[in-house]
Amino acid sequence: MVVILAILAFNRFYLQKKNAEASAQIVQPIKWFTQGDTASLKKSLEGDGENDGFLDIAGGYKITKTANTANYYAGLAYLKLGQKDEALEYLQKFKKKEDVLWYACQATIGDIYDEQGDESKAISYYEKACKGKDPYFTPIALFKLGQMYERQGDWKKALNAYETIEKDFYTEYNKMSIAQYVERAKANVK
Repeated sequence: MVVILAILAFNRFYLQKKNAEASAQIVQPIKWFTQGDTASLKKSLEGDGENDGFLDIAGGYKITKTANTANYYAGLAYLKLGQKDEALEYLQKFKKKEDVLWYACQATIGDIYDEQGDESKAISYYEKACKGKDPYFTPIALFKLGQMYERQGDWKKALNAYETIEKDFYTEYNKMSIAQYVERAKANVK
């Protein structure tokens, strides 16, 4: 009973307060991040002396949801700055608390590994990203997964990825012109 009361008190009096503080702190770094230029991206990571950046928020509010979000944005900021190793470090710290962002994060990690030539890790992350049902991110991840399978010569898996887009994401299927990829994969399976 004492343990349960301690946990409830911790959540109510400490964690909720920290979450509120972190949520207020992250507003300015997100504004800088959306500006997109190099100076703003660096400021979004490190802060400006008056406002914390994503790195301070991720480190100073570790057990909050906002710190988790700060890890995601820090990874994206590093990626935009061309620092892929740092981007991977922060993107991999992002925990699955916000489904849409988590699946997008997995696809982004897959992109980084694909660029680095590590096909097996790229495929692994694209497969994780494909488990989401977001109408925007999932078909893109499925397409990338299909492309990876094609490069490896696994036409059955490529066909399956393309047909999943065709079957489950009709609107995106039409926008992406998947029919030609389905036909090519079918021809190579035979």
